[in-house]
Amino acid sequence: MNALNTQFGEKYANLKLFDVVYDRGLNVCNITFLYPYNEEELDKESRETLTAFIREFLSLEAKVRLKLKKSFLDSALINKEIKNFFESEHKGIAQYILEENIVISSDGFNQTLDISLNQDVLSLLDTRLLTNKLHDYLAKRFIANFKINFLESEDTLPTEIDYEDVFVPQATGTKRYDVRVIKKIIGNDIPPKPEYIEFITKPKNSVILAGTISNYVKKTFTRKSGKRKGEEGSLISFILEDDKKIECIYFCPKSNLKKMEALADGMMVLGLGDVIKGLGGGLNYKIRKLSYASPAPKVQIDTQVQSTYKHNQVVFPEPIPMPAQANLFEDKPKYNDFILSNTIVVFDLETTGLNPENCEITEIGAVKIVNGQIKERFASFVKPKEEIPEEVTRLTGITNEMVAHAPRVEDVIADFYDYTRGCILSGHNVIGFDMNFVKKAGAKCGLKFDNTVIDTLIIARQSSLRVPNYKLGTLVNALGLTLTDAHRAYNDAYATAQVLLELSKVK
Repeated sequence: MNALNTQFGEKYANLKLFDVVYDRGLNVCNITFLYPYNEEELDKESRETLTAFIREFLSLEAKVRLKLKKSFLDSALINKEIKNFFESEHKGIAQYILEENIVISSDGFNQTLDISLNQDVLSLLDTRLLTNKLHDYLAKRFIANFKINFLESEDTLPTEIDYEDVFVPQATGTKRYDVRVIKKIIGNDIPPKPEYIEFITKPKNSVILAGTISNYVKKTFTRKSGKRKGEEGSLISFILEDDKKIECIYFCPKSNLKKMEALADGMMVLGLGDVIKGLGGGLNYKIRKLSYASPAPKVQIDTQVQSTYKHNQVVFPEPIPMPAQANLFEDKPKYNDFILSNTIVVFDLETTGLNPENCEITEIGAVKIVNGQIKERFASFVKPKEEIPEEVTRLTGITNEMVAHAPRVEDVIADFYDYTRGCILSGHNVIGFDMNFVKKAGAKCGLKFDNTVIDTLIIARQSSLRVPNYKLGTLVNALGLTLTDAHRAYNDAYATAQVLLELSKVK
């Protein structure tokens, strides 16, 4: 657009680039511009001038097909795009973005959007970041100035939420125990790793607790304000007890009433909710999800399990020398009990693509943390069956020549299996990406990676660290660490281990 304004002044200043699509088969480049709803479409001469300039400016040998799309500022269209945004960015809560919860105020090209969400939903979101992303999304689709406000509303209480904040057992050293989930009551899956009520001493979000029900009470009340003024609602409360007790509350929608009425004193349940200050000054547990549960059977875990896959060892872990002590009297960092009581393998993968169903591992890099110190390195290229795409090589620097004589994934993954037995696995976005590839590769060899997994992406999001985003490079810079040759497996793994340790320091 800058080039257009430089060449033609204000003649095309009212246009906004919307889309560019190249059809390789037809050798046609389709370029779409938006223009304001209150202006006339370009005449034929202007279109031809604009088309010729684009072809020359982009040095295209293809045919240029110019399309113009009027930017209507219709509330229904804006509503639809807001829904599309949440479907793509926050699918779990998209079902609660209702038209009646979006108020659009229009003053010409100035559009003010007031989006009301229940406080439980809002607690899951970084509204500042979400506002910026939604603003950018709408700005690409309309010619308008958008002001976006996310408001808290008690009138949009959801019946069930697919929460996006993934819980990782013992991610920050919290003392937990195991239970067995029998059946869901409300909400989706809850990891069976509750905290002890004894250690709940202050308000806290996204807490998992388990225990036996007592003092079950269902109360009805009439809403005194809001859109549902005069309607009858249900409040369910009970005491949850493991060795200690906490009072639980749940504002029950009609759709869940029968399920909650089936609860009774003496039943054991597993819940996920927020610990809040009650009216009496004590702590209450505001439930969001609930399942029937039972005590988990005690199982003796053999940490000496070895791989049954017959293979030749191809990767030999190496010790990492400790740096020279610069100051004998320097205080050593203090880490939480979780770091000090577990052996943790922090790893990273490079792959030929994003989908483990049809893409392959090209490199595995890992380090082992013992007693809060990075002790060993595990690193190997992996030879894929297919060639590495050019765009992946540009990102990672890994070429087909570099992996030409590397071992196959079957042998590398078997060595990695042996290396990680009895260890916690960790990585950055490891739950959403790397573990999918590891489990897929292991399954082909009959190897099951059932390690406990902690994700530094989630730990960082749950920390007090304030950063514009939670990419590995951003966290490294924010914590004063270093990362050289990013997108190489071992380097990323080592940097991730440093991030994990830094976030695990006892303040």
